[in-house]
Amino acid sequence: MQKHKDHKEHFRSERERIGNLSQIREFIFGAQDGLLVPLGVVSGVAGAFLNNHIVLVAGIAEGLAGAFSMATGAYLASQAEGQVHEHEIKRERKEIEDDFEHEKTEMAALFEHEGLPRENALAIVENLAKNENSFFATMVQKELGLDPNPFGTPLRDAFFVGLSYLFNAAIPLLPYFFVPVRTAIYYSMGLTLIALFGIGALKARFANLNYIKSGLQVLAVGAFSGLGGYLLGTVLPRILHIH
Repeated sequence: MQKHKDHKEHFRSERERIGNLSQIREFIFGAQDGLLVPLGVVSGVAGAFLNNHIVLVAGIAEGLAGAFSMATGAYLASQAEGQVHEHEIKRERKEIEDDFEHEKTEMAALFEHEGLPRENALAIVENLAKNENSFFATMVQKELGLDPNPFGTPLRDAFFVGLSYLFNAAIPLLPYFFVPVRTAIYYSMGLTLIALFGIGALKARFANLNYIKSGLQVLAVGAFSGLGGYLLGTVLPRILHIH
């Protein structure tokens, strides 16, 4: 009995661990956008106007608006995904209730597709069919590729994305509080690139990737974004005759 309890606790903790790791995805998603979008905005505004006050107003406005937009977007996207998954899971349950034998045949075919001999596949299906919950959970996972008991909520996703965006949006803006625009723009880009490399390294830590390669990959994207924003901020005003 104690061993069964220990196994159950282990399974629960593993689900929580994987669920928490999925929040790293939300954090990195918000962090990357929180660095790249504000960097493009402040670099463009700095290149166009060479005025700290204008850059700070634009950067703060973008950071707050971007965080709110990202959070609400993450909430709606997560909610929509959850609703679609819930609908599919309910439909699968109804199919099992309406034609159990057909679903057993489908499950056996799924196991065969994974490489099991037919007799082994049929034996596994018959054993699973003895327990309604086990059969249902296995069918949802194998046929739909979904977790019948997903971890996380739209509010939690929105919180991680919005907070991550807001925190990281401050990084490219910081130098403009302390030094003139012509100097701040380089510090801004430098700090942002360092932060981007750190995000890539963080991703590597949890995904078991090469730290340097992952960091440089994210850094390269950020460098391209910052350069593009700066060029647009200096070239576009001239084309549009904005002085």
